Amino acid sequence: MSVMPTTVLDRIVVTAESTLDSDTAEALWDLYQFVFAALERRAAARQLLSRADFTLEVLDPRVLKYLARTVDGRVVGLCTLSNDLDTVPWISPEFYRARFPAYAARGAVFYCGIAMVHPDARRTPAFLFMVAALARDVAAADGVLAADMCRYNVDDVQLATTVTVMMKRVWGSVRPVELDRQLYLAWEPAQRTTAS
Repeated sequence: MSVMPTTVLDRIVVTAESTLDSDTAEALWDLYQFVFAALERRAAARQLLSRADFTLEVLDPRVLKYLARTVDGRVVGLCTLSNDLDTVPWISPEFYRARFPAYAARGAVFYCGIAMVHPDARRTPAFLFMVAALARDVAAADGVLAADMCRYNVDDVQLATTVTVMMKRVWGSVRPVELDRQLYLAWEPAQRTTAS
């Protein structure tokens, strides 16, 4: 993977880094817990990685970390990207290798594992800059980008739409494809009325 040069626009700095120091990793863990905690009541599947899985994701040099910082150095966003599918513990690498065999043979199936922006930075272009940077890297490899999103992020936050718009800007054209769907069901007893 290439490393994007630093971009400075609208007082946000975006860098792509393969290694992070422990202080940055700790700041990202705090940010991650803060941002993802809201999804715990909005998604049936656990959205918050364990501390161990998160640490593996942000410290693994095979995973590229796109960091958005304010010009004073405060980390306000993170997107992770890897073309080594074995670095993403919650997916089935074999599914992606079978679905995209030609891309997989070239190491060109990329997975975005974490994408987040601090609520205070949501009105800045931090997320858009990070997605544009990773889109350029995936396009440079003539690759395919994969990610997972809970229904809340798709429907209410419009995350898939935002990513699609950014990918179109960078790639020229793009077609999002739903790869799979997990349905969480519950069976409840019928409402009973009590006689008064």
